[in-house]
Amino acid sequence: MTYYIFFELMGIIVAGLVAWQLEMPKVKSPHKQDIYICGVSGMLIGMKLPILISYGFSSDFIFNGKSYMGGILGAFFGINLYKLLTHQTPSSFGGRFVIPLAIVAGFGKIGCYFNGCCGGHFFIPIQLLESAFQFLMASLLYLFYKKTNRIDLLFPIYLLSYLIMRFIVEFIRTEPRLIGPFTIYHILALIFIPVLTIILWRRRHA
Repeated sequence: MTYYIFFELMGIIVAGLVAWQLEMPKVKSPHKQDIYICGVSGMLIGMKLPILISYGFSSDFIFNGKSYMGGILGAFFGINLYKLLTHQTPSSFGGRFVIPLAIVAGFGKIGCYFNGCCGGHFFIPIQLLESAFQFLMASLLYLFYKKTNRIDLLFPIYLLSYLIMRFIVEFIRTEPRLIGPFTIYHILALIFIPVLTIILWRRRHA
């Protein structure tokens, strides 16, 4: 756990410095505080829900175990549900945060590796592969933004790419199987990949 906390803190520090240097435009919305609340609420629920489905409830459920994929999907769902219910026009909220988010996730997966959690079968260092993916995505998204200035496409590109990657590597991760060879993360990916594809297509052709 000490390793995990160390790398998480390192990731937060590096991500903060990167966010400061990027100087991306801030979201201008009278509902920004409400969006933050919905996003954080969705994230907190999403972080725990896949753990509950996969492992069931235990005495240390509240304090131990969290899902990055569940958290980011929960935040995505919470924000977009709020937009739908308040009849807001589609807008990019996550583009400003996605590159620092990928950096934090990259360091976090290194912490998972040293902590001995979130691993895979066949002695494959899944955590380090996921970490490399996160750092690669942070770099590619930065280059894409500098070339196109399309901040509205950053989050759907990142999340769609992450879900595809996660669906593939999930076959060799040590997670409980719910239906045949599929875990809860396979199921979530299959649900949200079409959603992200549609969002990305619409924003691309708006």
